[in-house]
Amino acid sequence: MKRSTLMLLAALVAACSPAPQPEKPTITVYADSALTETFTKIGTDFEASQGIRVKFLFGASSALQKQLGAHVDVFASAGQGAMKLPSKVFARNQLVVAQWQGRGGKGVTTMTDLAAVPYAMCAEEEPCGDAARQKLKAAAFNAFRDSVVPTPKAVGQDVRDTLAKLAAGEVGAAIVYATDVRTNPKLTSVPLRIAVQDEPAPADLDFPVAVVSGSPESLKFYNFVFSEQARAALTDAGFELP
Repeated sequence: MKRSTLMLLAALVAACSPAPQPEKPTITVYADSALTETFTKIGTDFEASQGIRVKFLFGASSALQKQLGAHVDVFASAGQGAMKLPSKVFARNQLVVAQWQGRGGKGVTTMTDLAAVPYAMCAEEEPCGDAARQKLKAAAFNAFRDSVVPTPKAVGQDVRDTLAKLAAGEVGAAIVYATDVRTNPKLTSVPLRIAVQDEPAPADLDFPVAVVSGSPESLKFYNFVFSEQARAALTDAGFELP
């Protein structure tokens, strides 16, 4: 076969081949670990809607806040304390006492039971730990003898680490968010309250979100968090809306 014929065939093959698709833009979102499942779902919906990929890093809010820089586009934290940027609240969450279904030992129905049950909570520098500490301290004079709040047996770096200690059997209960319990059907929970007859308290923590980089893509994701589609994902996961 002549060289010219081979070149013609190669040109025809190249002409028939599909053109390479442009690479999708990608943004980086830092978010509290309590948002893992929900933001993963929101990120998938956002990519399908906007054609922009989302790379997530989930972890403890205070630790993530210290790592913010030009490489981060959006930051969503648990609690206002870890948020140092102009932000807007997109969700709220409730503290509960989580327990493993079917395990023996004394169960927890109110905060007074924590005096007899080894429990875990988040580190106090984290929003979930600070909120739990404040709630336990406020209840101390009513719930605990001699106004002494029982010391947790274990401390987690964030809510997922705290739940892991419960799952491993290190403790009999864990103070976490209501949404975290919903991620595992083997878990049950009771409100963090002094008496069984107490009315449910308002949500303990606001979840704010902020634009970090200011890029057009980051602004699109920020706005998407407040869309009806994202709000539906949040309520399905058990978050309250502001």
